Amino acid sequence: MSEINLKKNISFTTVAQAITMITAFVVNWFLARFLGPDLRGRYVYLFTVNSVVWMLFDFGVSKSFMYSLQREKADPRALYSLSLITFGLSMIVSLIIFAFFSDRILGGAEYHPLVIIALAIYIALFLMHNRQKVISIGMNEIKDYSLQLMLPTIFFMVLILPLFWTFKKSFRMESSFLLYTLAMFLVITVFHFRIVKQTSFKFVWDWVLVKSSYIMGFRAFLSEYILIMMTRVDMLILKQLASFADIGVYALAINFVDIINVTSNMIGIVILNKFAALNDDRASLEILRKVFILMIAFNIVCIVGMAVLGPFVINFMYTSQYIGAYNAFMYMIPAIFGLTLGSLFNTFLWSKGFPVFTIIAPFIATSIKVLLSYFIIPIYGYNGAAIASSIVYPLWCVILLVWYFTTHKESKISSLIIRKEDFRDIFQIVQSVLSKIRGNNESIIH
Repeated sequence: MSEINLKKNISFTTVAQAITMITAFVVNWFLARFLGPDLRGRYVYLFTVNSVVWMLFDFGVSKSFMYSLQREKADPRALYSLSLITFGLSMIVSLIIFAFFSDRILGGAEYHPLVIIALAIYIALFLMHNRQKVISIGMNEIKDYSLQLMLPTIFFMVLILPLFWTFKKSFRMESSFLLYTLAMFLVITVFHFRIVKQTSFKFVWDWVLVKSSYIMGFRAFLSEYILIMMTRVDMLILKQLASFADIGVYALAINFVDIINVTSNMIGIVILNKFAALNDDRASLEILRKVFILMIAFNIVCIVGMAVLGPFVINFMYTSQYIGAYNAFMYMIPAIFGLTLGSLFNTFLWSKGFPVFTIIAPFIATSIKVLLSYFIIPIYGYNGAAIASSIVYPLWCVILLVWYFTTHKESKISSLIIRKEDFRDIFQIVQSVLSKIRGNNESIIH
């Protein structure tokens, strides 16, 4: 396995994420514009259900894979064998669960049976896609990982823009979801053959590795699952207390925030891979400090751009029906900083073996958010959900920082204070990224 080059990995993934952000923006604009708030709310709610359910099947094992590959030098063929078995089982279980409990899971919403079947299949596909990505980056196959980031959205965009108009008008939302499921299936199929070739794959069943993956994965599962609930529980509560139209408007604001946070998560996966291989807290915190600076700068650029252009962009591209998303986004400015920086610091803690406090902290934050949401949403609607997020996410970040630096006396919070040399290193990273964007990124495709 080749040595991890953090600058190269961040450069490749940043280019990939930039392309993904652009294509996701086009797709989300298109669907928001031509489906309208109500149908888009129904469409987005399917992905919200997926984000909650797939992790139950994964049980945190995706996160443990990277640790196993980097720290324990596990056989990737054994990990991929486990992934194939899990994919088959999760497909069967998902179909059975949705066959009997779809009304309860989907909140009594009326979805076509084809969509319910597609959602059950998509959950298993999404799980497999995540495991393929983790195996690729765990083997330091950064080009493949970058392509895996981009291709689902790109395939979907290429398909949906022309085919949308051929769909039956009364079935466009449903057809769009079916098409996205197909796009995910295509990506998984392509990278199945890639991983098989790269690993000279043969089925390997390692009971010791399976056991250790699930033991470590259980802590990762609890941490990440509660973290997902922290970021999505307001959507579930909004579904109970408001309408699909409100979800459609709020989902647009969330989409803008997610675009920013996905960049944080993308960088987080890269540095988790590095931290897992680097058993040195001081060196890890120095890397994290530089990444914090990049993330803060990126946040500021995105927020200023939205503050200035938001009303025009929403009115022009999404129609005035979505203008409420602008206010919701502005209410979430503190949430953006809390979520992105907290996610990065949480990744640092995960690299230390998924300590129990990474479960406790989001549980506290989620509990507070549930209480706030039930109190504020009936008064302020989706803006109340945004306000609750802006209180909870920064609080979660502070809780993590306080716990770590009070329980690890050898580490000092001054390690995260900006230094002069950081800007030189960041400038080199930015130069590398710009070089890829200007012309070298064609190497990602080959």
